[in-house]
Amino acid sequence: MGDELGSALIASRLVRDVMNLCFLMERQYAPYAKCFGTGFQRLRCAGEICPLLRRAQQAASWQERMDALADAYEVLARMQNALGVSKVLPEVASSFYDRPFRAIHGELFAQALREEITDPDVQRIAGRRLIGSLSQWSDSTDMEGIERERLRGLYE
Repeated sequence: MGDELGSALIASRLVRDVMNLCFLMERQYAPYAKCFGTGFQRLRCAGEICPLLRRAQQAASWQERMDALADAYEVLARMQNALGVSKVLPEVASSFYDRPFRAIHGELFAQALREEITDPDVQRIAGRRLIGSLSQWSDSTDMEGIERERLRGLYE
């Protein structure tokens, strides 16, 4: 441990991921970076989850960041379960294998969603490694301008 700057950087990335998931679950468009926080404040979940994300960002130690993020993950799990789009999964963060971190085990949520897919074409895509949408794995405005046909190979 001891790398608080690195820990804070990772926490910031995770905060952004949590925020993106909130936009998805509330079926709202996630605006570009300049308006991202303002847009997030308008979500129904913002009142509950914003204090947790601020706590994660302002924490002085990795343990404080982990606790705040774990609390935010539990909110996400409750939100996901409330959507009723897959089987209900645990809403309590637990140990990340043998490491000293708590997580919600998002892979279980992704798998539960994958199990609900009935369209054969979407099943074929979901049967591969789930890489998410372009905006989930690239934070580049230039990448968003690339023709969709050129990126199609990543998903086929």
